[in-house]
Amino acid sequence: MKRERTRWTGRDADLKVGSPKQGEVRAHNRRGFLKLGALFSAGLAGCQSGGKSVGTASAAENRWKERPPTEEENLRVWTEGKGKPYEAQAPGVCPLPGPNRKTRFPDPDKYKNVEEVHGMCQLCSAVCGITGIIKDGRIIKVEGNPNDPNSRGKLCARGQSALNHQYHPERLLYPLRRVGKRGEGKWKRISWDEATGEIASRLQAVQKSGKLEEFAFHQGRSRTKDAVANFLNAFGTNTALNHRGLCSAARRAANLTYLFESDWDLGDYEHSKYVLNFGSNMFEAHQGHIAGAVRLQRGRFENGAKLVTFDVRMSNTAGNSDEFFMPSPGTDGAIALAMVHTILFEDLYDAAFIDEWTNVTLDELKEEFKDCTPAWAEQISTVPAAVIARIAREFAAAAPRATTMCNRGSSAHVNGYWNDRAIILLNALVGSVGKHGGFNWMFTGGYDNKRFKPPKGPGKSKTPSILADPPEFALANVWNSMKVGEIVYWYLKTKRAKMQVYMTYNLDSPLTWPETEVTENVMLDEEAINFHVCINPFLNETGSMADMVLPWSTYLERWDVDARGAYNLKPYLSMRRPMVEPLGESKDIREIFPEIARRVGGSMAAAYPMTPVREYMAEWVENVPYDESKYDSPMDFLAKVGAFEDPDEATYFEPYMRPLSAEQVAGATLDEATGILTDKDGKGIGVMHNGRAVVGFKTPSRKMEVYSRFVAMTGKNQDTSELTKLANSKGKNRPAYHEGHEYDIHPWPKYSPIDEHQNMADDQLVMTSFKWNVHNHGRTANLKWCSEIVHSNPAWMHPTTAKRLGLKDGDWVELTGHRSLYLAKLTPGLGLGSGEIDKRLRIPIWITPAVHPKAIAISNSLGHWEYTSVAQAKKGNENLGSKAEGMDLAGYRDPDWERNMWWEDPSNGQPGKWTKNRGNGWAQNAVLPIAADPISGQQAFHDTVVTVRKIT
Repeated sequence: MKRERTRWTGRDADLKVGSPKQGEVRAHNRRGFLKLGALFSAGLAGCQSGGKSVGTASAAENRWKERPPTEEENLRVWTEGKGKPYEAQAPGVCPLPGPNRKTRFPDPDKYKNVEEVHGMCQLCSAVCGITGIIKDGRIIKVEGNPNDPNSRGKLCARGQSALNHQYHPERLLYPLRRVGKRGEGKWKRISWDEATGEIASRLQAVQKSGKLEEFAFHQGRSRTKDAVANFLNAFGTNTALNHRGLCSAARRAANLTYLFESDWDLGDYEHSKYVLNFGSNMFEAHQGHIAGAVRLQRGRFENGAKLVTFDVRMSNTAGNSDEFFMPSPGTDGAIALAMVHTILFEDLYDAAFIDEWTNVTLDELKEEFKDCTPAWAEQISTVPAAVIARIAREFAAAAPRATTMCNRGSSAHVNGYWNDRAIILLNALVGSVGKHGGFNWMFTGGYDNKRFKPPKGPGKSKTPSILADPPEFALANVWNSMKVGEIVYWYLKTKRAKMQVYMTYNLDSPLTWPETEVTENVMLDEEAINFHVCINPFLNETGSMADMVLPWSTYLERWDVDARGAYNLKPYLSMRRPMVEPLGESKDIREIFPEIARRVGGSMAAAYPMTPVREYMAEWVENVPYDESKYDSPMDFLAKVGAFEDPDEATYFEPYMRPLSAEQVAGATLDEATGILTDKDGKGIGVMHNGRAVVGFKTPSRKMEVYSRFVAMTGKNQDTSELTKLANSKGKNRPAYHEGHEYDIHPWPKYSPIDEHQNMADDQLVMTSFKWNVHNHGRTANLKWCSEIVHSNPAWMHPTTAKRLGLKDGDWVELTGHRSLYLAKLTPGLGLGSGEIDKRLRIPIWITPAVHPKAIAISNSLGHWEYTSVAQAKKGNENLGSKAEGMDLAGYRDPDWERNMWWEDPSNGQPGKWTKNRGNGWAQNAVLPIAADPISGQQAFHDTVVTVRKIT
């Protein structure tokens, strides 16, 4: 099939590559662009290897095209080019090839007598199935597990770098206690007895104070939810904090508004004909990542699906799309509503689906969106009206095998909730909801925890917590607990809360949280946080500001039952199991927590029967079916296969059409006006559809809720119990202490303009954020193989913008961040204000047409000042000081980065001495203000207005 060419366009001439005439849509051949990229990469390689000219083959290369080299020629070339052998051989690191390696590569004996152990990756959020290759008690390779139904044996660069994580010389292997001032960097090694004893005594003091909420547990990426919940519930605290507000809160809230049942959409990309993408970078950084990307590409190249992307920056996904458009920052919702208008007023909708399965009428839809024309959206977004209308027609024509795709690009704005509500509406209009090749979801975001329940733990704590459920954020916790973690440190700074004991787990908030200075100052304040315990495999920025750091075992050394959003649209289950023994004295929280509980004593100790972890896991999966002719038990089955997906379970297509059982119907009461069926307790169980009793949507109306009374009432703190009773799925009232924090939340999808973007000065741009395919937020810069690929993150700036500001490629600028006017108006009680933040960021620029002229784009994940020498781009580890007491530098050396950290930066931050592509990058969040959407709690990573000043 002949593929269409990628189009880059905007409204004005300066938005088009090569500056075509006003209004012209210039097409660019995507394959030609990829060839140009390959040539550019080859040029970089030539520069780094001594400047060999690109495109000029040597005589030897031409000769070898005619015949292969002899072994003698091969040996001579290899001998001449070989490097100095390593002084030591580190686990997981190949020795430098000697003169005989050329003809024996790979070593045919390397994988003899190995053991394969299945598990799950945890170097990003996709938790792909993996297989560890074990030899002589060491992991020598990690690859994808083909039995994993989601990732299907594929693994990204992060997962491939597992050995860098496991055998890193600076991995923390022993407990440390600070001996100087907090943050001063003075440590001493202590025993586990000392560590757990002190933690227990601190927790006993919290109990005696009667303020159980002042023990706070703050996690980053956790895949051990049962263990965390058991520990906190046993203690009695509900101050369980996470990072969801920084990740995906707006998108989840938008999905829940429509569905109630699920917060995560899963397009059936593999069978789709049209994928309309708003700001999702599936090919590099997405919660579904590998699982979604594999299916998306199969849908395109095996099923002929068209991929159209709107993004403020040309990501890898955008650049590999069939068409790509750059809207102004934060205007995705206006484009989507203009497409809604086109579909409605050109009669392209699915009338039957709207009538039968949404809670609105066509007339109501047309009245609500009559003014959202493509011309209106063009003025807001800079995307031509004709393009918007054409794509809306194409999308509708492909339905029901058409779906939208969105993620942080559309949702991580102060208006992100509205953007995503507008985008999701498109699926309802064309009837692709729940359909084969359309917009889908699952009833669970992981494994089916009703079918496969973890062993019973302590009852849920009822202790209220203002940190866990802050009142300024109306929808953050009414369905799922999204917590709004980005305001935790602001609450502590402004004395709205305090922590007697703060336990952090897999978290690097000083680097990844907005407003770095606020986070740092609070973490160093011993009145705001009396005692801080950090649990992590490495001494990262969070650990550097703790009082105690505990060495956590890696995901290759511990147990879990896990899964992710299932793109096969049926739940699956996988097991993470130890591939090797934990190094040093590192432990998992499944071992740490019972020991602390035992020392605390009383009811907390009683909540922890001393069940070995392996037995606990066996009880968890005891109901997993298995073939008794092949396997001895569910544990044996999962050990040999790694994952379970029930072949007999129905795929979750059109779940709203699933019939109720005869028993359910017999005991149900029918509301003649609405068709809703309720059980004896008045809870909704289904709806009558064309004379059949079916489940319907698990919403108050039992239909897809385009118009939401629930969110409007919730915003006003009104009682929604009758609505949630009919939904019989998710949703609850806001607690009493939320009173006084009311909002007008429009029941319909709408576009909400961002105040601070309307009248920017000539020297101001909108700062947007992005991730590379080799990094996540704050846990991958320690990976040598990944950081060698991406370690520098200059700011992207459009050529027209650079010319206006008098900048050239490689110039340095100083950025000043400004707080959100939009949020200052909506949440004045937070006291964030609307002026400049104190910190400044000095960073070089890279001039490229691959970013909108109104924007400046900076990738996150880099700029570490802790978290190993690799993350800091420092050759060797001789300057570790007393923190080295927690490491085994002699046992786990890596001579490669000891001598080959070629990207080390000796400039000490001086622009005139800096060399391009050197250093550890820059931490964007230094100038990113705390900006949490008051509806969902989503941090606005893509909205900050920055003033740009050239450094001379």
